[in-house]
Amino acid sequence: MKNVLICGAGMSATDLISYMLKHAEEYNWFVTVGDILVETAKIKIGGHPRGKAVYFDCYDDTIMERYIKDADIVISLLPPGMHAAAAKIALKYNAHVVTASYASKEMLEMHEEAKEKGLTFLNELGADPGIDHMNGMRSIDKIREKGGELLAFTSYCGSLVAPESNDNPWGYKFTWSPMNVILAGSAGACYYKKDHFRCIPYHRLFTEPKVISIPGFREFEAYENRDSVVYRKKYNLDDIPTFIRATLRYPGFCEGWNIFIQLGLTANNYQIEGSENMTYRQWVASYLPDDDDDESLENKLADILHIERGGELHKQLLWTELLSDRPIRRANGTPAEILLDLLMDKLKFKQDDTDMLVFYERIEYKLGGELFEHLSYLVTRGLDYRHTAISRTVGLPAAIGAKLILNGEIKSPGVLFPWAKEVYDPILDELAELGIAYTSHDNKIEQTYYE
Repeated sequence: MKNVLICGAGMSATDLISYMLKHAEEYNWFVTVGDILVETAKIKIGGHPRGKAVYFDCYDDTIMERYIKDADIVISLLPPGMHAAAAKIALKYNAHVVTASYASKEMLEMHEEAKEKGLTFLNELGADPGIDHMNGMRSIDKIREKGGELLAFTSYCGSLVAPESNDNPWGYKFTWSPMNVILAGSAGACYYKKDHFRCIPYHRLFTEPKVISIPGFREFEAYENRDSVVYRKKYNLDDIPTFIRATLRYPGFCEGWNIFIQLGLTANNYQIEGSENMTYRQWVASYLPDDDDDESLENKLADILHIERGGELHKQLLWTELLSDRPIRRANGTPAEILLDLLMDKLKFKQDDTDMLVFYERIEYKLGGELFEHLSYLVTRGLDYRHTAISRTVGLPAAIGAKLILNGEIKSPGVLFPWAKEVYDPILDELAELGIAYTSHDNKIEQTYYE
């Protein structure tokens, strides 16, 4: 019997757990689900005879080692900074590893030792990163196989609420790690456009979103996502003139979020002393100029931000209750933590809500002296409150990847990524069988979009 350890039973883990338990009898697996909230893990196991819930604290090495030492494979949905810690223990006890997050430097440093031991550490196998990598590389490889010369690669992904659940002025609700949403973009973004290396610092990242139209669906806005340049190399596209990865949001989100950034409310590198003794109104006032004028705080905020008093953007900001007398609960919190506590209530994903994942990919290439665009897009909705679109698109690729490793169908040892054909082909094919499939088509164009 193979022992599967799933680390983390949060919002993204539901379908991962369901998949592994569904196939446990068929492949002779026993599935242990570890979470700091054991009851959450128990609920998701649902009494399955081949499943067990345990207390798992990723910040306690003794507890991690207790469960990892008996595992044949560790599937980590831990906080991003903790995957490497779990992987180091897995390396010690000869267990494979699958994660749905970006690979850290510490993870990459385990490549040679994992390779020597014949272990596969498969990373970035979720939605974004994950499904976007796999479909992107499948598209790139098909264009190359027919002799196309790649000119531009652009890839977009957004975890959003479905239109029927979009009932607030932000067009957003938390369907995955909320703190990651608060800190999104804080490192700025780098990419290539028309053979020029481009960087956007954090304070400008949300100021000029691009409009992206999904065929047959609707328009979204997009902002550049993290470091695209590293993937230009990893996709073996070193000479492609344009390479951009970006995040999708409903129109109006970016302009509003930029206000939080400009005010300094998303900072996570210092604490607000005595925050538990303040209201949100007092907290925000502490960021504004200290003067003696009689203007209301609401009007002062609008004037400082150069937005229309009573306008849509002003209303959007005030809807969050930033200027309310709501007490701050967190003691000595960072600005990001204090903002998170407020938005967790205001942007809460409710039991009758439906979420969706939107992927969009556009590639320009030259073939036979003519220009073409390759369009590939996917919109998938959650099934219910637990089996959300984010749970399905993060959990199912990781689960399928784990199955392929356990069954010996993914054979490459070392630190591995989903742009390898032995990974992306079987996973994308099975995802299509599960109703998560791209629509793709190619069109002849007269000129490149990026000239």
